[in-house]
Amino acid sequence: MIAGFIRRAALPVITAGALLVIGLLLLWLILARFDGMVERAARAAAEARDAHWAAQIERANADANRRIADQAKAALAIETDANARVRLVEEQLTNMEIANAALPLGDACGLGRDRVRLLPN
Repeated sequence: MIAGFIRRAALPVITAGALLVIGLLLLWLILARFDGMVERAARAAAEARDAHWAAQIERANADANRRIADQAKAALAIETDANARVRLVEEQLTNMEIANAALPLGDACGLGRDRVRLLPN
C-alpha cells in the first residue's frame, strides 16, 4: 500500500521533472540556434564593412595614382617648355656672339653704336 502510494505520488513529480528537462533542453537548443544566427549575422556585417572600406581604399589609391600621373605629366610639360626656352636663349646668345664677332674692332674707346645695338633693351 505504501509502495502504491509512493508510485502514485512520484508519477506526477517524475513526469513534471521529465517535462522540465525536455523544456530546458528545448530552450537550450533554441538559444544555441539563436546564438549561431547572431554570430553569422555579425560575421556577414563585418565582411560587408570590410568590403566597403576595401573599395573606399581602392578608390582613394586609384585617385592618388591618377593625381600622381597628372603631376608627372605637368612636370614633364613644364620641363619641356623650360628646355625650349633655354635652347632659345642659348641660340640668341650664340647669334649675338656671332654678330659681335662680325663687327669691326675699331680704334674708338668704349662701345660703338653697332655694339650698343646688340645689348638687350
